[in-house]
Amino acid sequence: MIMVMIDNNENDNTAMQSIYLNVLYAKKNSSSNKISSRIHFHPFTEFYFIIDGNGKFSIEDKMIDVKKDDFLIINSNVGHSIYSSKDDENLIYVSFGVDSIFVKSVDNNENLEEDKYYYNSIDEMKDYFLNSFNDINNEFNSKDPYSKSMANAKASEFVITLLRNLSDEFKITNDIKINKQIDYIKNFIDNNYSEDIRLENLSKMAYMNKFHLISEFKQNYRVTPIEYLILKRIEVTKNLLISTNHSMEEISSIVGFNSQSYFNQVFKKKVGITPSQFRKNHRI
Repeated sequence: MIMVMIDNNENDNTAMQSIYLNVLYAKKNSSSNKISSRIHFHPFTEFYFIIDGNGKFSIEDKMIDVKKDDFLIINSNVGHSIYSSKDDENLIYVSFGVDSIFVKSVDNNENLEEDKYYYNSIDEMKDYFLNSFNDINNEFNSKDPYSKSMANAKASEFVITLLRNLSDEFKITNDIKINKQIDYIKNFIDNNYSEDIRLENLSKMAYMNKFHLISEFKQNYRVTPIEYLILKRIEVTKNLLISTNHSMEEISSIVGFNSQSYFNQVFKKKVGITPSQFRKNHRI
């Protein structure tokens, strides 16, 4: 049996706490191997239940074969993708995402080890899993009064049922990492600074409005997300100016500026001299 616990004291597994789950999305979807399924990351934990078909779940450096009635939990900020195994068959699944929880594995000695995901094939409770996932999806996407609250309640009931009925393979704890979404946005900028990154897109990724995102990001890193993006581009630019023979036009394109004139303007404003002067002063 799987025991799922949400507690604030990991040394006392009997200290049960109230469960407050906030559903951020819910959907029913299908994936084919004819479609390139790009690896993606989310600043929240995701629950998946495979409704039909056979496929593969890529989770960072691991590849898992999945089939009908398989159940997965993916922790926040873990890169993953899902696709069908056959050309003529779609992999159909239903999923939902919640914030503030984290999956941890439990070994036979009850020592905890952080995992990136949990995977199991459901047999006896498959009807309950399917009905629960469908109910959460239907409520979350419903226009009925209090539908989001009902989706939260049904997701909480689902996790409590895991807590009561499944065995000691993993536990779910409160995700107490500070500002997980902000950390995710910073990492996204670090890895994608050359792309056309806009504040509106970042706010959608963080599931925050842009004013809240700016406030939270600035509180942690003392600059706004866009200011941080510019500073990141300037940092990379300095390395390229010193270590390569790329032209100014090439460098401005590599780091994500859409024009060389704007690139020169921003660099001089932040550094105090032009990119050409910086290269002249720092090249060996």
